[in-house]
Amino acid sequence: MLVEDEDLIAMLEEEFLVDLGCEVAGTAARLDDALAMAHTLEADVAVLDVNLNGALSYPVAEALRTRGIAFIFATGYGVAGLPGTLAGTPVLSKPFTAAQLGDALRATLGTL
Repeated sequence: MLVEDEDLIAMLEEEFLVDLGCEVAGTAARLDDALAMAHTLEADVAVLDVNLNGALSYPVAEALRTRGIAFIFATGYGVAGLPGTLAGTPVLSKPFTAAQLGDALRATLGTL
């Protein structure tokens, strides 16, 4: 699952994921769409942009956590802004490379 509000970045990240051997089960650019996917989509892991046009993706992360789905935050803001309930979540600093995404996925899932 991929949550990213910038179309070009979403396409690049999707390409990274496919190159890493992943199948993207769904992509969302808006918080409401991402929340709907977080509650229903079957996924092993999600890559979440923290800021979706001014709305924070933390409710999406909490919904995924409730369902036992791993997630990684992708952000240009760093880990300092994460709430305490999400401390320890893997964070990729934007911009990142396919190799960095692969490393984060392997660390999160244990395989790839």
